[in-house]
Order: sequence, then C-alpha cells, then structure tokens
Amino acid sequence: MSRPDSAVSIPLSTPGASAEAEGPGRSRQEVDFWMNCVGAPLLLMERQTLTVRRANRNAAVLFGVGLEPFGPCPVEDLVGSEAAMMLGQIWNVAPVGVPGEPFLIRAVVQEQERMLMVQVTKLAVEDEILRLFTFMDAPPQGSVTLAGWQENVISLLNWLPFGFEIASADDQIQFANSTFKELFGYSQDDIANIEDWWRLVYPDPDYRAFARAQWYSSIAAARAENREMTPFDLEVATASGARRTIQFRHRTIGNFHVNLYIDVTRERAYAQELRVLADTDPLTGAMNRRRFFEEADRLHAQGGGHDMPIAFLMLDIDHFKSINDRHGHGVGDLVLIEFTERCRALLQADDCFGRMGGEEFAVVLRRPDQRAVADVAERIRAAVEDQPFCTARLPVSVSVGAAIGERGESVGSIISRADNALYDVKKAGRNRVIIR
Repeated sequence: MSRPDSAVSIPLSTPGASAEAEGPGRSRQEVDFWMNCVGAPLLLMERQTLTVRRANRNAAVLFGVGLEPFGPCPVEDLVGSEAAMMLGQIWNVAPVGVPGEPFLIRAVVQEQERMLMVQVTKLAVEDEILRLFTFMDAPPQGSVTLAGWQENVISLLNWLPFGFEIASADDQIQFANSTFKELFGYSQDDIANIEDWWRLVYPDPDYRAFARAQWYSSIAAARAENREMTPFDLEVATASGARRTIQFRHRTIGNFHVNLYIDVTRERAYAQELRVLADTDPLTGAMNRRRFFEEADRLHAQGGGHDMPIAFLMLDIDHFKSINDRHGHGVGDLVLIEFTERCRALLQADDCFGRMGGEEFAVVLRRPDQRAVADVAERIRAAVEDQPFCTARLPVSVSVGAAIGERGESVGSIISRADNALYDVKKAGRNRVIIR
C-alpha cells in the first residue's frame, strides 16, 4: 500500500539523526508546537504500553474529548480494544522520523465504528523514544472490505501455535504475532533492531557467532535456489531466563522475510531421553552392548593416521555370583552401580565404558603405548580392590584382560584377543591384569 499524500511533515528528528542513540531529540515544547501545526489527528504514545502521552487538537476533535490537547490515557479508551490490540502488534522499526507503511484499523470512535488509516513513526523526544500515530479516514472505496481481510489475516496469524514474524530486507521486525511475544517474552523496546535480537536471544558470544553463521548461510542457500530455508534448531534464551529449543523456518517473499519459530523443546527432550534409553544400560548407566560396539567401530574407523592405537579392556567382577547368592540381587545391583562409578572416575571423557551383560564390562580407549594401557587397567583393578563396596562393606576384585590393536586389525580380532587375555587372568587366579 502506498503512503497517503497527507503523511506527517513534522521535523521528527534532529537533522542527521537516524537512530535512538544519536542525540536527545526534540524538546517537548517543540513537539507540541509542530503537532498542532499538522492537519491530521496525532497521538504521541509510549512505545510498549501504548499509553497516550500527548495529542494535538485534531485528535481531540476526532476522539471527542474537547478542543484542547489531552493527556495520559490508554489508547483503548479512544479506539476500542480490538483496534488497540492491532496497534500494539505493529513493530515500527524504521529509522527515527521515517513514517511506516499505512495500515487500516476498524476502530470504535465515540461509540461508532469507523475505518481509519494509520501510520506510525518513531519520534525522539528529549531523551526518550516514543511512537507517533497519525490517523486519517480511510479511502471509502473498498476500504471496509480491505480492512475486513486485514483483520481476518491478523486474527489467523495470532491463532497460529508458533511464532510468526514479517521482517524487512535488513531483518528489522515489521510485524510479530502474539505467539512470538509469548515465545520469547521480548518487547518492542527490547528488540529495537536486529543487533538487540542477537544479543538477547544468544547471550553466549561463541554460540551467537555459530547461530548467526547458521542463519545467514542457510538463508543464502535458500535464496540462491528460490526455496524455503532448510529448517534447523537453535537453543535460545527467553526474557524470563528460560532456555528453549526453537526450530527456525524462513522464506523470502518479495522484499520481506517471513520467519516461523516453532518451540520444539519438549519434543527434542523426549527424543534425547529415548536415545539415552536406547543406548544405556538401565541399571548402571553405562553404554549397553549395542552402543558400545557402535562407538568401538567409530573409534576404530578414526584410527587411520592416528598416533594412538585403539585398545580394549575386558573386565569381569570376580565371583559375582557368590555376592548375589549370599547377599541377594539387590546388593548385587548396588555393587554393579558402584563398580561403574569407580571405573568411570578413572577414564577420560572420550573413553567408552559399556556393560556387556551380567558382571562383564568393557572399555575402549586410545593410549600412546602398552605402558599407558597397562596403567589404566591397573588403576581400575586397584580402585576396585582398595575399598569395600556399598553398605555391606563387601570386598570386591576384578579381572582385566587387555589387547592393543595392530595396524589393519579388525575390532572383532582385538576384542577376541582381550577376551583370551581375560580367560588367562581367570586361570591365573583372578584380580590381576594381562595384556595380549
């Protein structure tokens, strides 16, 4: 829609000013003078609450509150609740002093329905940024039908269960639905420009850099092929301090960017829980057998050109059946849990620890030589033997068989050699380490 010929001609900002940070703006007396020189009704409001601060005489006549300018009051008292809600959803982020695109509202003025055309402009008044609304009667031909469509579309956008945003070509917000505001919790004052968005939603600088790179590279790829951006997830911070996982979707339409924000926090958490359940031994929290061998294959595949070979430790708690028989399976379970905790405390973050079944466990790791592998195995053996287990104060020991992979050797072959070493440990009396 083109701007009407009667657009506001107030000198709205200090010459050369184009942003909030540049100078204190016009004085209140100067603004009062210029507002009353304009033939259109003008309301000067707070940016977020839309409380009327000042109005010119033409606005006083339009809204039936006398011939003189009037002071603070909710704009809802002048135009009705539905029109006030629509006014609050227009995010005018044009530079200070530049009128925004006109839009229509179906207002209730002096108890009568009236179609008004509205423009909003950011105005610097001394040390504060306010919003100046210009009201004009809408052109009669087709205006009622157009306003009806506009109302229906905005109602539809507010009904959507995800955040919907229309931004300009430079990513400045022009419209945001009610779900957007509920989702992120930030107001128009908080997100005055795109840099505010990046700073607030991604407070960690490193993650912010990652998010920006992901956003702009994905958009560039989509535009190059004239398609919707491939959706992706990012972790965001809301105004309340809560963290949410948001799926971002984008499409460039004409000169505008249409962005969708879908809260997938719960779904991603459920998916993560399912992955943990699928990959983890439910009693000890160690990797289950399937996941352990997947990780072993991954580490083995990464071994090409690596200066530290892959090694396997096969662990078997000595005489575990007698613990169950004498003290019950409940105590046996506590021993397995504590055994897992002691072993993990001695391993590095990228070592893999898994339960193969019963009292049998395995470790896959990388160490530079046999001495380093033997050191890990011996420290595990000693940590198990040195202190009794659980409240029953049970003495427990572990047998460890180890094997270090050779160039070109398969995972199956290395594990087989570690198993053979474990068998030799048991034959030799248990509670020791043998490397084959």
